[in-house]
Amino acid sequence: MAKGIKRNRIIIIAAGAVLSIVCLVWIVRLLTADAVSAKLDIPSYQPVYLAADGGAVWQPGERDSQGFAAAAQNGRYRLSVHPGTGQLKITDLQTGDSWSSNPSAEEAMKEKVAGTLRTNVESTFIVEYFEKTKIQRQVVNALDPSVTMAVTALKSGVAVHYEVGKAQLSFSIHYEITDDGLQMSIPGKSIKEEGIFRILSIEALPFFGAAGSKESGYLFVPDGPGGLIYFPARKELSGKGYNQEVYGPEITNRVGDDYSNNQSVALPVFGMKKGEQAFLAVIAAGEKSAVIRALPSGVVSSMNTIHAKFVYRQEYDRRLNLSGRSVRVFQDQLLLQDRVVRYYFLSGKEAGYAGMARTYRRDLIETMQLPARIDPQQQTGLDLTLIGGDTVYYGGHRYEKATTFKQAEQIITELKAAGVERVRVTYEGWQAGGTLNPDKKFHPESKLGGSGGLQAFVDQAHRLGYKVNLDTDLVTADTSFTSLPPKTYGIRAVEEDVLFRYENFYLNPNISYNLAVDLIAGAKRYGIDGIRFNWLGELVFNDYNPAYAYTRDDTAYLYRNILKRTQEELGYSAVNAGNAYALPYTSSIHSLTADSSYSYAVDETVPFYPMVLHGSIPYSLTPANLRDDYELEFLKAIEYGSIPSFILTYESSRVLMETLTWGIYSSTFTQWKDDLIREYRDFEQLSPIHDQPMTDHYRRSQGVYVTEYANGMAVIVDYNRRSFQVERMGDL
Repeated sequence: MAKGIKRNRIIIIAAGAVLSIVCLVWIVRLLTADAVSAKLDIPSYQPVYLAADGGAVWQPGERDSQGFAAAAQNGRYRLSVHPGTGQLKITDLQTGDSWSSNPSAEEAMKEKVAGTLRTNVESTFIVEYFEKTKIQRQVVNALDPSVTMAVTALKSGVAVHYEVGKAQLSFSIHYEITDDGLQMSIPGKSIKEEGIFRILSIEALPFFGAAGSKESGYLFVPDGPGGLIYFPARKELSGKGYNQEVYGPEITNRVGDDYSNNQSVALPVFGMKKGEQAFLAVIAAGEKSAVIRALPSGVVSSMNTIHAKFVYRQEYDRRLNLSGRSVRVFQDQLLLQDRVVRYYFLSGKEAGYAGMARTYRRDLIETMQLPARIDPQQQTGLDLTLIGGDTVYYGGHRYEKATTFKQAEQIITELKAAGVERVRVTYEGWQAGGTLNPDKKFHPESKLGGSGGLQAFVDQAHRLGYKVNLDTDLVTADTSFTSLPPKTYGIRAVEEDVLFRYENFYLNPNISYNLAVDLIAGAKRYGIDGIRFNWLGELVFNDYNPAYAYTRDDTAYLYRNILKRTQEELGYSAVNAGNAYALPYTSSIHSLTADSSYSYAVDETVPFYPMVLHGSIPYSLTPANLRDDYELEFLKAIEYGSIPSFILTYESSRVLMETLTWGIYSSTFTQWKDDLIREYRDFEQLSPIHDQPMTDHYRRSQGVYVTEYANGMAVIVDYNRRSFQVERMGDL
């Protein structure tokens, strides 16, 4: 017994010693760390709210054969509303075509579904709600007996106010005609919850433009670069259709590993082509808490539909104990935001995904969300990433170098001698301590050559006419490397505990912004030409820290301001993937996705996003040395108007195998040099269209695709022959 007690004492003493050392390390880190302020030198995000209600009571005039009365009209469109149901119809006064909020009564009668699913077809909204003390979802629509409706007049439309008597909930939906079609909005301040029930989500116009199962066309979804879901269906129905959150899932309502940073919805748009007509819908407000729902015939009805679902409360798993037991609950706080969708109506040659892309591009340019044209001075011939090195995660956290600054000089000197004229080099893993050490001031890694080595590399690049970017991650941090305490600087999950993913945590956007200010100042001293930011263009989230109470809008606002400041100070900012909120201040996009999310619902992938960007923001696809199918993905990059991209090292990529920069299996410069030079020359054939908008894209025949440009040039990619050519359209 005495020996057992003694052994336990030794264990306790040893454990105490280890704990003391750990605490000492943290104390030293905190004392030696550079303080990072959470105070901003810019105003905080301030939303502007729509008026909740309209003016005088709407007095419907003469009704048509379907019971609709004209509510507003401009030179192109007429908005008609049914006084009894609140349904609407928009008529194109030039073509006579019309779009309706719901199928006709005759079509609705043919539905085989029953109950709420049946009445949803004739409703202008679907609301999910719950009782405060319970977790059971309930659904109500406009046809519920407890729902009352009041219509008031707006300058260019109507405001329809709904009250759900049995749940003591109320809200308004505004419909207004525009020069291009229809604007639908749900003012945040119109929502009232006066009893024990709370709103989870609102789906407005869930059956707008619904197409029957035998009609011809497709649903457009912003899946990857763009996706089409054809009708009539081309394959057997499976699953629940397409349901994707704009900008990806909200990470703060996930528990443990039940979430992913990956997302494929970078644009808040959706659309439908039906016969010779089409519409594009742009979620202009509330998009960061929206879900795009594309429901082919057979999922919830016989109709093909697409719309936005607006989320007002997050659901999450509340932990009950340390063993991991949890229960699904709903957030208490209502997300008070306006929700706005603009519908653009298209016909003739415009009625397709290419016309939708042109329309969205015009919308972004007119609202100052996208540059009109690329600055010719910023033309990039090659997007080259050089990996300096990174830290071995286990075994002492030593830094492994893969490309020193001196070796980088050698690489770019050889490229220049080989005739590669226009290169933007992005240096990754350049900072002391590796990629997950954002709290360091501007300290280049000594093993790469330190400050002097970086300066010499930048000077040599400039002598060769090349530009130099630095790559950085100011969003995530690793507790094993950073001196920033997670409790102070990390975002909080919905239950207000620090959100961890393994050893990583996510920095509050204020901290990211102030780290960026320091980084920009340091880069400027070295003559750095720009910064590429990881995650700023890929990930937004809430922060439930009571000190901030940030929404995804707050996060996106600060990320935009980081990009803006970088452009103002250095002239160039870049992101990965490229969510739409980042576009106003993004100089280029690295690794734009060319693949779908492999949703079973999507039948075909199309270059919608490249058509929006081309001529305004240059972009690259997967780096050439990381392609799964080298030739096929090379041709895809040509078809999609990309610039060439490589991610290389001087040493063998084996030195990175145990570091945080994993997954780079083939990157040695000497191995890829000839391929790089050849690909650069191939892409040089596209230089006449570098700053030109795409005007059309279509499949000429099986395996042959044509991309047309504003200056009359066309690129024809033949996947059958594994070839491409650039021609004038008159020569096709």
